[in-house]
Amino acid sequence: MILLLLYLADFVICDKPTYQVCPNTIFADSIYYVFWSDLGYPDPPSIYASRVRTDGSVIDSVGRILYQGNPTFGARVAFDGQNFLAVFRDSC
Repeated sequence: MILLLLYLADFVICDKPTYQVCPNTIFADSIYYVFWSDLGYPDPPSIYASRVRTDGSVIDSVGRILYQGNPTFGARVAFDGQNFLAVFRDSC
């Protein structure tokens, strides 16, 4: 239910004037972790992440670049209680 409320909430995680696609969210250690692809022209395409508290406040307001390079799409994330594993498609 909490995750559904986050999806239904209307607040900005990243306000860069670029093209953000393929969002993914995971909840771990009482924080939401949000991942997305940013096609970022003229910057290279990148995978970004940001942390969001349960009250909706965004900790990393500009996001953090996890990977920058060739077309990057669809970050998927898993958490085992201690470590995160993020995977994504680097090209077609």
